[in-house]
Amino acid sequence: MKALVYQDLKQVAFQDIEEPSIQKADQVKVKIYGSGICGTDLNIVKGKVPANKGTVIGHEGVGTVVEVGSEVRGLQVGDRVLIDPTQSCGICSYCREGLFIYCENFDDHQVGMTTHGTFAEYYVGDEKYIYPIPDSMSWETAMMIEPLGCVLQTFMKAGVKPSDSVLVLGSGAIGSLCQLVSKRLARLTVGTEVDSYRKEFAEGIADHVFYPQELTLDKVYEINNNKKFDIVVDAVGNQLHVGFELIAKGGRIIPMGYDDSYEVTFKSTHVINDGISIIGAVANHSMISTALKFAQSIPELEQMVTSSELLSDYEQAFNGTIGYNLRTGETLPMNSVKTALIL
Repeated sequence: MKALVYQDLKQVAFQDIEEPSIQKADQVKVKIYGSGICGTDLNIVKGKVPANKGTVIGHEGVGTVVEVGSEVRGLQVGDRVLIDPTQSCGICSYCREGLFIYCENFDDHQVGMTTHGTFAEYYVGDEKYIYPIPDSMSWETAMMIEPLGCVLQTFMKAGVKPSDSVLVLGSGAIGSLCQLVSKRLARLTVGTEVDSYRKEFAEGIADHVFYPQELTLDKVYEINNNKKFDIVVDAVGNQLHVGFELIAKGGRIIPMGYDDSYEVTFKSTHVINDGISIIGAVANHSMISTALKFAQSIPELEQMVTSSELLSDYEQAFNGTIGYNLRTGETLPMNSVKTALIL
């Protein structure tokens, strides 16, 4: 079968590999329709996140069941499904407490990084990680369920209230999704974005969207009743210092973007005296079912997938999403917020 396979640092290849087959009675084989490009996939390609050589990358896959093991009871051939990539050993102390994302053996179960992912024609996995999609749900919406689960996880941990004001720093795929959820849960939703294409897209979601340099403290007071923000989300990965500048007393800061090279310092007395909380629970803890239900009340979710490309055209898709040529480093205009790679 055709698949996008990690080769080495900053190297992936579209190539033929052996088609997977069911190995256990509780496994399901899925013919992949498509898979969303996640920031993690881009970080793998950029060399910022490691993956095992020879591993199929991608983890936001949806498709149709083509075969089931003898002990599979909840799925049947022909079902439209999505794959939950948050998988674990199930027996360590964290798993036994339901904290699967903190699994002591998590590195052995990372779909698209250490085990074969969904940028491929077929995927085989355990039934418990494969969820049926409602008949009324489009493929594009279904591809957004896993990232939606991550956003819901953090917003629930942060205790977002209808009276809250929310600032989302960055309006890429996760940032725009945060803004979309915030519009459902909070009083005021504000975004920032450096790219004009993505800024224009976010303007159709948030109450206000600014270029970063435009969001001065005076502007914040003007749009938010002379107060800083109750919640600040860093959806870029290197903007927490801005979060500390614009967070109100009693506020919650959510780091969501991933940049391992970024560090920020703060005074513990500032955090204590102002009652600021830092919410680090970004990863998806068994939130797929919740996200599936919540998604049915958000018809705009389908429009979050702004472009689709054939899996064979992955380079073009990555370049347009990331804003530069991965091979040459040449700057390119961004032309998508969320791109789906279709088989």
